[in-house]
Amino acid sequence: MSVVVPAYRADRHLRRCVASLCAQECEQAFEIIVVVSGDEADDLAYADRLGDDPRLTVVVHRPRLSAAEGRNLGVARAKGATLVFTDADVVAQAGWLSTLVAASAGTRCVAGAVVNGTPRSWAGTTEYLVEFLDLHPGRPPDTIWHGATCNLAVPRAQWEAYGPFVDASTSITEVGSADTTFTLQAAADGLLTFCPAARIVHMNRTELRTVLAHQVALGRCTAVLARRSPTYPHRRLVATTWAAPLVAAGRWVSLWRRLATWRIGLGPRSLLLTPYVVAALAAWGSGLYRENRARSA
Repeated sequence: MSVVVPAYRADRHLRRCVASLCAQECEQAFEIIVVVSGDEADDLAYADRLGDDPRLTVVVHRPRLSAAEGRNLGVARAKGATLVFTDADVVAQAGWLSTLVAASAGTRCVAGAVVNGTPRSWAGTTEYLVEFLDLHPGRPPDTIWHGATCNLAVPRAQWEAYGPFVDASTSITEVGSADTTFTLQAAADGLLTFCPAARIVHMNRTELRTVLAHQVALGRCTAVLARRSPTYPHRRLVATTWAAPLVAAGRWVSLWRRLATWRIGLGPRSLLLTPYVVAALAAWGSGLYRENRARSA
């Protein structure tokens, strides 16, 4: 098995991420490949401080790579029959790797669950709700339609069929979409499984300004995905410029329905989080509108 982690200016969380990967106990041998990229020497300095575990390989690349390019480079160096992807701002829970790979059985792509790593932050919890709630451990496994590269296992055969990772638009540099494109194809062929027991903890952004900016970028990216991916849910509506407010409102309804049906208890905080979630979905909707308008012009 090969675990691939792309990193850019990730010194804040990467060492903890790598430590959690090295602590995994698994019957199968595994390697960890971290691809650190950046434009300046300071962007690469922390690459030498990730430890000396013999299973760890650190690849340094200059200039900066997109997350998709970093993962592709990691795969090019990987030796494992199963490729496992995660991110630098992730902490893997005990048993994560063995559980994820067992669910794959060498034949299926597996999306693992994502847990909120910033529960005390209003902005961080907001980002989790609007970006990662789809992969909450409470989701019914048979309803999965996409996965994320913060927690994804891919057998070599599926990588050869669906890879490498390619973002929907090279003009959108703020956020990647390669994981959705990749897993949409796997899901369409019946080769994507959700494993709620394979959990990672995601350390979300905790500044509201950066959360909102990221949601704008995600909205733009969603517009591109809907136009290019024939199996994207409600793609015609999502790709329609005037419908952006309706789509954002639909996400609002869906989010709170899932919170209720998946029994995700936020308690009194749910009401206090409402303005934050509304702002985030509005930012996402604005990005969706702007990208659709630009492409329709």
